[in-house]
Amino acid sequence: MRPIFILILTLSIPILTYGQSQHLNGRVVDARNNEGIASASIELINSEFNTQTDSLGFFTLKVPNSSEYSLRISHVSFINQSINIDSEDSIVIQMEVDNLLLQQVDVSGQTNNLPRNGLQKIEPLSINETATPFNEFNQLLTTLPGVVSNNELSSSYAVRGGNFDENLVYVNGMEIYRPFLVRAGQQEGLSFINPDLVGNVEFSAGGWEAKYGDKLSSNLLIDYKQTEETEGNINLGLLGASGYVSTQFNENDNLLLGLRYKNAKYLFNTFETAGEYLPRFLDFQAFYNYRFSDKTTLDLLAVIAQNDYRIEPASRETDFGSFQQKLRFFVAYEGAESLSYSSFQGGARLRHLFTDNFRTSVILSAFSTSEYEYINTEGFYRLCDVDRDFSSDTFDECISLRGIGANYNYARNFLYAQVAQAIIRNDWQIQKEHLLAFGVEYKRQFVNDYLDEFEFRDSADFAHVNRVVKQENNLVADFANVYVQHEWEITSRQSLNSGLRLNYGSNTGEWLVSPRVQYQLILHPDKSGQFNFSMGLYRQYPFYRELRDFFGNITPDVRAQSALHFVGTYSKNLKIWERPFQINSAVYYKYLYNIIPFDVDNIRLRYRPELSADGYAYGADFRFSGNFIPDMESWFSLGFLSTKENVDEDSRGYIRRPTDQRVTASVFFQDNFINDPTLKVNLKLQIGSGLPFGPPNSLDSRNIFTGEWYRRMDVGFSKQFMGGKLKDLQYIDSFWLGLDVLNVLGVSNTISYSWIEDVNAQTFAVPNSLSARFLNLKGIVKF
Repeated sequence: MRPIFILILTLSIPILTYGQSQHLNGRVVDARNNEGIASASIELINSEFNTQTDSLGFFTLKVPNSSEYSLRISHVSFINQSINIDSEDSIVIQMEVDNLLLQQVDVSGQTNNLPRNGLQKIEPLSINETATPFNEFNQLLTTLPGVVSNNELSSSYAVRGGNFDENLVYVNGMEIYRPFLVRAGQQEGLSFINPDLVGNVEFSAGGWEAKYGDKLSSNLLIDYKQTEETEGNINLGLLGASGYVSTQFNENDNLLLGLRYKNAKYLFNTFETAGEYLPRFLDFQAFYNYRFSDKTTLDLLAVIAQNDYRIEPASRETDFGSFQQKLRFFVAYEGAESLSYSSFQGGARLRHLFTDNFRTSVILSAFSTSEYEYINTEGFYRLCDVDRDFSSDTFDECISLRGIGANYNYARNFLYAQVAQAIIRNDWQIQKEHLLAFGVEYKRQFVNDYLDEFEFRDSADFAHVNRVVKQENNLVADFANVYVQHEWEITSRQSLNSGLRLNYGSNTGEWLVSPRVQYQLILHPDKSGQFNFSMGLYRQYPFYRELRDFFGNITPDVRAQSALHFVGTYSKNLKIWERPFQINSAVYYKYLYNIIPFDVDNIRLRYRPELSADGYAYGADFRFSGNFIPDMESWFSLGFLSTKENVDEDSRGYIRRPTDQRVTASVFFQDNFINDPTLKVNLKLQIGSGLPFGPPNSLDSRNIFTGEWYRRMDVGFSKQFMGGKLKDLQYIDSFWLGLDVLNVLGVSNTISYSWIEDVNAQTFAVPNSLSARFLNLKGIVKF
């Protein structure tokens, strides 16, 4: 039976209800603009009755028969309050922004609120005081269960067996895009998300609702923050600098400005390849919010990024193999590599509340990138056996030569791409228990790609051309979809969200239907637990990167990739040592069909659109989070995964996919010194089993080997000094000094392999390693 019929039948399954009872209806709004506040918690004091507001701020609370009620209302971004009300049927509650919370410096996740509609709400993460190489937001995202990254130099991540291109990211309703030509993590520059500007975060690792897009793996929703007072910070370190400021021109607007600069030259000097590294990455962001009235607001976002990476390699020496048979690979280089890309992304979101029950958002956005890569390098290599005899005079020296030769790489590649998108979203509260969301989206993508590259190997006076690519591609594609979804609060403990997306892509000419459904049940007498079951079809039309094969040719007639998600989750709030904790667990199965096989080289995905495959992914995720130390959030995550694919053309049956990382575990832990709470330490640990790999251009040998485990620990120390008046002109809130010990264990993690042939035509996989241990000193001024 086709997956779509399974979902349509599921939508008609009857849901058990609890019967009729007395309810209190109301709405929670922002006191500044009377806009509804989503996911606010409403609790009847001294009882088990509680609920949450929907996306427009409405709620329905089951209450006993009484003439008066005492309610407690809470939200992570607003001041909590308790109120007494009479037996009115409908009430409006106004909440004030918690400015003190916005200045919180501790890293914290959300413990009290349970996931809703497949989205886990995460309190804004402040990572300036944590041990990460470049203060990247995604480095903490990868400590969540099901999210994996084996490259600390990259902001890319994979979710539950997917790849880097299968993740949706929205900032203020605008879809975000990655650069195209980047081959390695050290070339990537800065990720789009500026952590200083983040105000609200929601994440789904699968099974999200129909109102959001059509990629295969995950959905990340980010809203930039708004403040009522001038604030900001300046962050200086050995690997770069950043700063932001938030201010108001009047009571109706808010302006955020963020500037980031990254220069990782010192860190790159720890690589095995010695040479002159010249990386420079710059990012400027501006976000402006204006409130025309209590019902109409406008958001404007503009981001400009200029990223340049250049290396003049000199030499490289790598030892690999076992203790008994150790090999040494040495290369002397000539030439240089250079990559540059300039990108712009901007847009506007206009929101208007036509009535108390109907809201419309219009989103217009555009993305433009201009990228080129210049490669002109020649490497003269030597492969030899190393003497392992302790008693020998030549111990740890080359004793026999296995191969000698040269590799020459040339490239002059240029890519220009544009994406324009328009979205209209509508939310209609038909009744207190029924919310209807519907909308339409249109997207146009244009790519012009010029490829001119070749590679040859010279071994034993015999030159062999590995590949020659000289191609110019132009691609224009249009995508359109409409969606409708219905959210039904069946009782105070049960809800059902069902929806449908209708999609069209001009590059494939396909019309696709994607039904999705989510059922949520609140558990336990105190409503501290929750069960959620989600099913949905997720389609991903091939864009340019998926259509281009290894030789630069565009493969036509490639169908949209599809994934059918089955996700069951259980979450539980609990108190230990009178502190809040939360357990999150999930089991999932994804049936994949019409998928495009790919290989992973560092962070570069090499698709094979000439092949067709189906596959699956299944596993389980666990996360335990809470205040192990008072007022400081820490968490432990564990994931199990198996993902395989069956490529029609290789006759091998199901084989491991390149992202088949069977076991992953991560820890983020914070502590402070008992005698000095301003002196803090944080630890981030990530462990992952080996990924599959195989020799290039060999269909029969794809992913036949298993790499080594990924192990990395970063430790950060910070000291806070309280601020004061500075020449009576500026108030300094606090000053921080930090010392990060990156890769404290000094593990040489492998990110990819170079394949070398010896004189006997035996092929060896030479590991390419990531950064070594590094000390980073930084200082932060907050005002």
